[in-house]
Amino acid sequence: MAIIICGSMVDYQIQMINHLTDEMSKSGYYSIIFNWFGGYGNTEEFEAGEFNAAYLPEYADYDGIFLCLDTFTNHDAAEEVLNMVKKNSHCPVISIRREADDYNTVLIDDENSMECMIKHLIEHHHFKDLFYVSGIEGHPDAVKRLACVRRVFNEYGMVLEDENLIHGDFWRNQGDSIVDTILERRNGKLPEAIVCANDYMAIAVCHSLQERGFEIPRDVVVTGFDDINEVRYTIPSISSVRIDIKEMAKTAIKMFYALRDGKKIEKYEYIPGTIVPRQSCGCQEFSTKSLTDAVRNYFSAWSGQRHEFLESCFMSLDTAVAQDFEELNHSLSKYIFINEYYKDFFVVVNDYKWESMENDEMHGYTDNMHVRTVFFNTELQKKVDITIPRRELLPDEFISDEPKAYYVIPLHFQGASFGYTVIDYYPGGTINGFYESMHISICNALEHMRSLKRNAALIDKLSSMYVTDVLTGLKNRHGFELETHRMYNIIQTEHRTMVIIGIDMDGLKVINDNFGHPEGDFALCVLADAIREASFSDEIGFRVGGDEFQVLALDYSENSVAKFVKRFETYLEDFNKNSKKPYNVCASYGYCICTPNAGITLTEWLTKSDDRMYAMKDKNRATRKILK
Repeated sequence: MAIIICGSMVDYQIQMINHLTDEMSKSGYYSIIFNWFGGYGNTEEFEAGEFNAAYLPEYADYDGIFLCLDTFTNHDAAEEVLNMVKKNSHCPVISIRREADDYNTVLIDDENSMECMIKHLIEHHHFKDLFYVSGIEGHPDAVKRLACVRRVFNEYGMVLEDENLIHGDFWRNQGDSIVDTILERRNGKLPEAIVCANDYMAIAVCHSLQERGFEIPRDVVVTGFDDINEVRYTIPSISSVRIDIKEMAKTAIKMFYALRDGKKIEKYEYIPGTIVPRQSCGCQEFSTKSLTDAVRNYFSAWSGQRHEFLESCFMSLDTAVAQDFEELNHSLSKYIFINEYYKDFFVVVNDYKWESMENDEMHGYTDNMHVRTVFFNTELQKKVDITIPRRELLPDEFISDEPKAYYVIPLHFQGASFGYTVIDYYPGGTINGFYESMHISICNALEHMRSLKRNAALIDKLSSMYVTDVLTGLKNRHGFELETHRMYNIIQTEHRTMVIIGIDMDGLKVINDNFGHPEGDFALCVLADAIREASFSDEIGFRVGGDEFQVLALDYSENSVAKFVKRFETYLEDFNKNSKKPYNVCASYGYCICTPNAGITLTEWLTKSDDRMYAMKDKNRATRKILK
């Protein structure tokens, strides 16, 4: 069973997930909660990463899908999820709180749910001067709730004038601007009541009013909608409209069972709202107990959040310097326990060439994934790298025998998709704010590790260019100098042997003078190919000058030299025989086998090899035929 949702640490989402997963577990279904955390500033790059996460679920693999698309902050991602569901799923799909094409849907009765609050204010409190704070203009919930308010006003012979209406954002960050607008439009006078389309805006409005010295409900009544936990502990507690989330979840599950069993059902089911009057409308008196509860709740929440914040800071510093998964996992082991009641935790990454891929290439998810972090039964498993098909999400050995809920959350740094995390909990556990911080730290750590790999690859490439002959692809003179000293130290300390084979191309000037330098370059490349073809035991070839080459190798004997020379000469003979070039590619060579503690310096060994090569060159000078 898949649950698609965003912001699983928010009150509504927590309750919805718990009600759905508890019921589905009782019926033998595992629940996979694909969760988006939503925007951290909503940058274009981050939005791209959120969008790519729509491709993580294997929609065709589930017995049922519950869509909570109204919780998404990235609307493009929500639409892409819906497109993927339509394209790939073959199971009952239930949408919750938002219409989703032709899918069966559980909706809040927004056309009527505001009615109870408006009637309460008019009939019980005898108010006529009401100001309405709507949600995002054009948002389906906002449109329906506003229509309900207008309808109820009309029933009482009232009209909601434009100057008594403002559109908010369903969130808590516009309290000051809302109150500023109200006071400006009304010449500093407050209405009898400010009715907000949800609780977050009501909380923000209350705070802004209180900061200006107004008292609630003496100076103005403020009401909300949704009845989230927080409104019970604000001062004053806020009157709201409660939507029974448990009933909503139960209704969605009933719809799933009916569709699973092939029954025909109504496309829409509506959940009504009920008013919960509290102190902000004057229906509950202030009491010492309510004040004590509010203060206790505030300090409890503040203490917990402060602890999580401090630990998040320390964890961020700790994980930021991780150079590989072993270091990252060690850092996580110091902090993961702050996820209360967690049982298992996994980091699963894409099968990417991390050191070479650009951000715009790292989108979506690979067919195979690598499990690199495992905390199983809260115990860290060391040095894990398990390859699994993406559709499996986790290896079988880590899946619970009993149906339970797993949270799957995409890992990405801006637009680059890295993989996902999986976490599950013992009874009573759910994702908290710290998990989001931990998740972000992992994303940052993975980007840091990727940068290290990319930098190392770049350094290797630059180093290779520094010691590589551009024409032939063999190492150059600088590479030869480095390698001769390295090997010479090895034979001295480990009592091994090293061969130095000096090779000089014969007749390069003849080829250049008669056929041009491009043909001379071609001949040099043929000689380099002969060296590569002759190699059989980790030999390293070098072009150290215009027509000068060297070969180095460890643990060579006279027989090894003979074998190399035979393969080298055979390659050139075959080339000259079959080539249509008007010249032969020929070479002279000499060698010496360096032995440790022979009392001979490296320079003397090199000179010895060169002397033998020049002797062969002089011998061949009269008989070597370059031009065909």
